[in-house]
Amino acid sequence: MNTKTTFQQVLLGTLLIKLALAFFLPMSGDEAYFIVWARHLDYGYYDHPPMVGWLLYVMRWLGDSVVLMRLPALVFSTLMGAGIYRLLKPWDAERAAWVAMVFLISPINILNVLITTDTPLIFFSFVSVYLLVRAVQQDRLSYYALSGLALGLAFLSKYFAVLLGLAYLGYMLFTPSLKRRWLGLSVLVLAAMPAVAVNVYWNYTHCWDNILFNLYNRNEGAQFSLDNVWLYVVTSLYLMTPPLVYFAWKQRKQVIAASATRRLYGFVFWLPIAIFALLSLKKTIGLHWVLAFYPFFYLWLAAKLTSVQWAKTAKFMAWFTAVHLLIVAAILAAPTSWWQHSKAYSGYVQLMHTDEVLAQLQPYQRDYLMAVDDYSNAAVMTYHADKEFFVFGAGSHHARQDDMNTDFRTLAGKNILTIDKSLPDLAKFTPYFAHTEMRTVRVRGAKFYLVLGRGFDYPAYRAGVLTQVRDHYYRIPDFLPHASCYFCDKYFAGESCSR
Repeated sequence: MNTKTTFQQVLLGTLLIKLALAFFLPMSGDEAYFIVWARHLDYGYYDHPPMVGWLLYVMRWLGDSVVLMRLPALVFSTLMGAGIYRLLKPWDAERAAWVAMVFLISPINILNVLITTDTPLIFFSFVSVYLLVRAVQQDRLSYYALSGLALGLAFLSKYFAVLLGLAYLGYMLFTPSLKRRWLGLSVLVLAAMPAVAVNVYWNYTHCWDNILFNLYNRNEGAQFSLDNVWLYVVTSLYLMTPPLVYFAWKQRKQVIAASATRRLYGFVFWLPIAIFALLSLKKTIGLHWVLAFYPFFYLWLAAKLTSVQWAKTAKFMAWFTAVHLLIVAAILAAPTSWWQHSKAYSGYVQLMHTDEVLAQLQPYQRDYLMAVDDYSNAAVMTYHADKEFFVFGAGSHHARQDDMNTDFRTLAGKNILTIDKSLPDLAKFTPYFAHTEMRTVRVRGAKFYLVLGRGFDYPAYRAGVLTQVRDHYYRIPDFLPHASCYFCDKYFAGESCSR
């Protein structure tokens, strides 16, 4: 078998499979939310740094279709497969092809269309490590600088890039034989600093939103739980996949010469994974949080397995991923009636048949502004309607970008329609309108509730909802200096937002 030719065929074949998935899978709430970011171009956003919004903004020059919005995830992950091959090829061309093929046919790659929102973090983290490997191999400061630039772009994607920086520090500390290691690391850090400065300045002028969300609001009520730890262990084993875990354990006593590059792969995978393990003591670790570091697991494991073992792993991985694809296909092909007795049926209809739900709202478009009670549904409806659906009510700590995009002062006296999948509590609406009425509509047998509010009372909403939002989500710690806070300036001018 010509492994290089097979690798090239797998590279193309997996890209085509991902394109098909991108076409058939419905737009998720998170994906739609970040497309809303792209429609409001800025150099920062509420939840995370802005890179995914910038990337989707560029893609929107070509159009707004689901496939186009997902194209970066498909192409970038394919490039990473090629990158794995190129990194390992000088060492062992045959094994390089097998390792890259196993990565390409793994669920992490094939189903990455579902985690489009983490695409920039995953890609720029890989590029940074790729360039650092070149820097280590060739002892060139220019590669250190480029690696730092890519690390900065990863940081502008999500803060998890900090873990990659810590892995670099650990690597330098424990690799004394590396030439000019501290000079190289200094160049790398300096190259990443402009990206950090952009994010810090945006936070300084925007309520420290990213810090409040990632360090405070989303961790409120977190407490020790062994269930979280076990869930993280199971998730990690699943992402590593059974055959790789089996062979890694079988070869655990095998002594391999610790080259500088293999040591690097170990640090950039195991150190972040260990930090997430510590965090799991008090926090549920999202599956997508760790994905940026799993390509390095394949690179680290490359020398542990023989070509024969990698070939066996590839066969298992093909079946393993095929099972995932069959499950996805079954869900997509299932008739709507299959879900009718599920509690989540209305959510299923809203996600799979959004246009039909929007058609039911058409008679109200002229007289009412459109709202939803949570960010996910608001984003999906906004994407499909090509018209803003804002969030009415206090919402949650997640995805509060709508606090920037919506100004309730301008809605005073207006009529607002809020659509809900479950029976709403009218007591959450009646204080804020001159008149409220609830109606129901049905789409494919699913019931949706429409709360029609006439004559929006902004002062009452400010006192009853916006004050609650400020006190819960916009209390800036005293030790953080800030120039202004858009939320407090907009609704509570002259009042403090400090904790």
